[in-house]
Amino acid sequence: MNAEGRFNGGGVDGPLTQSGVDGARAVHGMLRGVHFDRVVSSPLPRASMTARLVTAADAPIEYDDRLREMSLGDWDGQLLAPWMDDPEFINYRHHMERWDYRAVHAEGYQALVRRTTAAFRDLAASVGPDGRALVVSHGIVLTITSNFLTGTPLDHARDTGEVANTSVTVLETDGTHWRKVAWNVKPEESNRLRAAGL
Repeated sequence: MNAEGRFNGGGVDGPLTQSGVDGARAVHGMLRGVHFDRVVSSPLPRASMTARLVTAADAPIEYDDRLREMSLGDWDGQLLAPWMDDPEFINYRHHMERWDYRAVHAEGYQALVRRTTAAFRDLAASVGPDGRALVVSHGIVLTITSNFLTGTPLDHARDTGEVANTSVTVLETDGTHWRKVAWNVKPEESNRLRAAGL
């Protein structure tokens, strides 16, 4: 879907490209030796396949429906190009609180944040203050949730750009406050993870 320039939300799923497979294997190499108390993935096949490649069977994978990609309703699967100048697409990308998601039968950002932050908080609580969890999910989910949890207002949660496919973002929490330890680290930048203490 991404390679074809289509909306790739939670209502559609496509197989990983060879680039996606290679990227997930590279993330496996980047995270080799890091112990995770839990590995939790979106149940969508593109995420579950990524999780299997990243863990290479080093850890059992659990699935949490709250980590599914945001449903884009009528847009899912459509080509992006015809929508680029549409006022509602501009709101979807840049003014999330004003986006009329109901007009395209999509999930709103507010609902997305409710379900994903609950998943992240539950997972953090389950591993405790010294534990480590790996979340395998999707671009919108990871971008919006990571930024929102770390204090970015919803309307600005895309200002840093969307996290790249097969990248690693590290969040830390004391159970109340969250902070970014590393953001959008690609496999070729693994030294940034080491600098962050991972």
